[in-house]
Amino acid sequence: MKSITPFFFLFTLCLFFVPQEIVANQNNAITDHILQACEHTVHNDLCITTLSSDPISEGANQTGLALVALKVASQNASDITDQVKVLANDDSLEPGVQQGVSDCMDHYLDAAEQLEDSIAALLVGAFDDVKTWVNVAIGDVDQCDAAFKGLKNVMSKNNKVFHQLCENALAIIEALAAGK
Repeated sequence: MKSITPFFFLFTLCLFFVPQEIVANQNNAITDHILQACEHTVHNDLCITTLSSDPISEGANQTGLALVALKVASQNASDITDQVKVLANDDSLEPGVQQGVSDCMDHYLDAAEQLEDSIAALLVGAFDDVKTWVNVAIGDVDQCDAAFKGLKNVMSKNNKVFHQLCENALAIIEALAAGK
């Protein structure tokens, strides 16, 4: 009976430590891959958080990570468009601010469409087209900011995050195109 007790003790220890070590090694590999893709981005922490939160990133190559970055930016544009639709119906906003919100809705609709075009271009390896579409989407956000000149910009936080997501996607794509 004494010889069985150490066996169960060792068996229990193996069950406890081995799976955790396997998971830790998988997470390190994923993190290293994402860190490599994000090393060229300006908003590194946002890039790492964004890519690591999407399960598609697990095992994705650099093209796959660029695709995830574009999809996240596109989804962000769609989410902001939904928020803007609610703001556009807020009668408590000043007329100038309401007009700015309305202009932003148009710009975000365009930006979402341009990001969808950039995803299609990435899938066929047309990196110059991808960069063009992402830059145009960034320009749309800049136009949204300009719509509030001299007024309270109720969109500034959303615009900043969208801008950063697009800049990160662009940096990943530029590194991919350069073969880095």
